[in-house]
Amino acid sequence: MIKIRVPKIKAKIVGYVVLSALVIYALWKMISNSVFLKGEERVNVVFFSENTAFFSLSKKDVNYLFEFTPEVELLVPGGYGQYKLGGLGKLVSLEKKPDLFRKTFSVATSSFVDLYFYPRKTDIYYSNNSQSFFPKISDILFSKSNANIVDRLILVTKLFDRNRSEYKIVTNLPLPFSHEEFYKDFQGSFYKTSYREKMTTVQILYQKSYSTALLLSHLIEGEGIRVVDLSEDENIESRCRVISKSNDFIVEALASFFRCRIEKGKTDVSDIIIKLGNLEKDWAVK
Repeated sequence: MIKIRVPKIKAKIVGYVVLSALVIYALWKMISNSVFLKGEERVNVVFFSENTAFFSLSKKDVNYLFEFTPEVELLVPGGYGQYKLGGLGKLVSLEKKPDLFRKTFSVATSSFVDLYFYPRKTDIYYSNNSQSFFPKISDILFSKSNANIVDRLILVTKLFDRNRSEYKIVTNLPLPFSHEEFYKDFQGSFYKTSYREKMTTVQILYQKSYSTALLLSHLIEGEGIRVVDLSEDENIESRCRVISKSNDFIVEALASFFRCRIEKGKTDVSDIIIKLGNLEKDWAVK
C-alpha cells in the first residue's frame, strides 16, 4: 500500500483556506440575518431590566421610547396569563424560553418586536429606582439577546447617535396596564409605510381560540397590515401557514415573525391567509 504524505506547509494552507471559508460564511449569515440590514423602516427593540425600555426606531419618522416599571402587569402569551414585569425574567429562566420577551412586548405594544436584551443574571424586580433608563454600550454588547454581533454594533451607533430629547418618550403608563387600551391609544404609531401603502389584507383562520386570533390581529394591524376577517376552521394543520397567491415582502415578514411555513394557494376573502395551527398554543390567551 502506497502512503501519500502531504507536506506540512500544504496542510497548513488547506487549514487556513477552510478556516477563512468558515469565517466568511459566518459573517455572511450574520449580515443576511441582520434585522437592520434587511432595510425595514422601523425596528422595535426591548431592553429588559429593573428599568425596562421599549424603543421603536425609525429611519424617517418619529422614534419612540416607552418606559415600563416592574409593577406593570403584562399578558404573557402561551397560557401564562397576567404577569408582573419584575418577575418576567425569572419566568423566562425557569421555562428556558427567552422568546417570551419578544412575545410579551409584542402583545403589550401591538407591534412586531425584533430584538430583545436581558441581564445575564436572573433577578426579580419589585420596584424601579425612579431613574430613567437609557442603555449603556455594555448593555448592548454583553447582555443576553437574540441579536447577532452585526445588529449589536449597528444598534450601538443608532442609540448613541442621538440623545433622549430626540425621542417621543412615554413614561408612567397607566396601571393596570391594558394592551387593548395601548393599542387604541397608539395604533398607527408603529406602522411601516411600505406595509400600509401596499394595502395588503389578511384573513386569520383559527381552530378554537377567537381571543388568540384577535390578539394576533392587533399585532398585525399594529404593523400597518389590515386584517379583514377572523374565521373558525376545523381543517387546520399542526404547523402555522402563511398562504398567498404570490410571495412578497409582507408574506416574508409575517412568516418570519410568526415562524410559519409559506405556501402558495388560493385566497378569496383576502390577499393573505394565516392558518394559526401551533400559534394558538404558542400565543394562547389564558
